[in-house]
Amino acid sequence: MEIALAQSPVVFSENPHGYRLGDKRMSGITSLIHQVLQLGIYPEASEFVKNVAIPRAGEYGTAVHHAIEAYDNLGIKVTAHPKSERFRQGPGDDFWNVENELETYIRHRQGFEPVANEYTVSDEVRYASNIDNVWLKVDTQGIWLIDTKTNNLNYYPGGEAALQEYLSWQLSVYAYLFERQNPEIKVEGLACNWLRHADGAFWIIERKPDNLVELLLSVPWIHTDNGFIYDGAEVSKILLGETALVPAPKVQLIPQELVQMIYQITRQADETKKVLDEMKSRLRQAMESNAVKSWDSGMFKATIASDSTAETFDAARFKNEHPDLYKRYLKQTARKGSFTIKLRD
Repeated sequence: MEIALAQSPVVFSENPHGYRLGDKRMSGITSLIHQVLQLGIYPEASEFVKNVAIPRAGEYGTAVHHAIEAYDNLGIKVTAHPKSERFRQGPGDDFWNVENELETYIRHRQGFEPVANEYTVSDEVRYASNIDNVWLKVDTQGIWLIDTKTNNLNYYPGGEAALQEYLSWQLSVYAYLFERQNPEIKVEGLACNWLRHADGAFWIIERKPDNLVELLLSVPWIHTDNGFIYDGAEVSKILLGETALVPAPKVQLIPQELVQMIYQITRQADETKKVLDEMKSRLRQAMESNAVKSWDSGMFKATIASDSTAETFDAARFKNEHPDLYKRYLKQTARKGSFTIKLRD
């Protein structure tokens, strides 16, 4: 089935990110939802989070979107996308590898056919946005609007439930604008591809009523050098009264900057240990092959100790054979609980 979508006259610029209709600057949907509904915002974010962590996450998400677009439009798998120099962790860390994300996307797309990527919708008055994917569901021949997210749900304010509430508003606005731009097409469903490394989910998203969407889009705004500012206090009270309140964000026990530093240093330490162990093994083999017991490189000294035999006490056997005597020699000592950090992607 050939689907012909009406093309918006709005022009999208990726860098700097923005929408224009002729000389007029159009507002996107993201900042509207952030300011009026207070969804998807990071309260009290540190400078590190604002200037490093969020931009890095944005670049990773862009790499995923580009891989999806290449696959849908060209049928090829382009899974390596250049990293900005500021986000590289060391030699060889030059690309975002989004192979897992693309494979998950391909699984999610089964039963659908791609119609458009980055499809621009607009009211041609104030608002414009790009829809990540427009799909045709094969068995119903219905149109679905799909958004792709790569957020780390451990840090997203309010977690999965809050992200899905954000998506409900975002995709509902998209559906409203899409149907007015294509009056002969009714949107059948809304969904999200959540893709993060080896994890992924396909969420069916609830559509908000059009009258609530219209109320949200009616919020007055002004455009300044710092972006769009929305006067939506009264509308916010009405909309949040009509919808379920978003769960309170998880308590942030320590600054996000410290979390990021722990993660980066721990990851680097783990990777460095693997390389160091391999190098030490190769050095020992070289010394043993040349019958060298001690070698001074000028920067460090390597020594191979003589083989020896160690005597150990078999406490388990002694306890089994002499349980009463074992108990007489037991001593209790207070020990502080161990503290471990296990990295998660």
